[in-house]
Amino acid sequence: VSNAFTASSEPSTSRIVVFQEDIDSITLNTDLIASVSRDGGSNFSTVTLADEGYVTGASGQRILAGTVDISGQPSGTNMRWKLALANNASKVHGVSLSWG
Repeated sequence: VSNAFTASSEPSTSRIVVFQEDIDSITLNTDLIASVSRDGGSNFSTVTLADEGYVTGASGQRILAGTVDISGQPSGTNMRWKLALANNASKVHGVSLSWG
């Protein structure tokens, strides 16, 4: 779980980008699950991640990204992301979170 980031106004959507590298073969949204909160981490909404290709070439770090509607969460401007890793090994190189 990340530290909190303060949004200037209450967001209704959020986009997460994860730079990830397989150690073992993983199944997106099963072995690696991303979630976003706008209330400081009390409630999270799961993001459906899509594979957007490799950073360079055809192997190494992949770019995984997804957008989620967070308007149903309780009011808040304290943004947090959470990654849950299960089953197979994976290396996370970085995470970016944006909102609107």
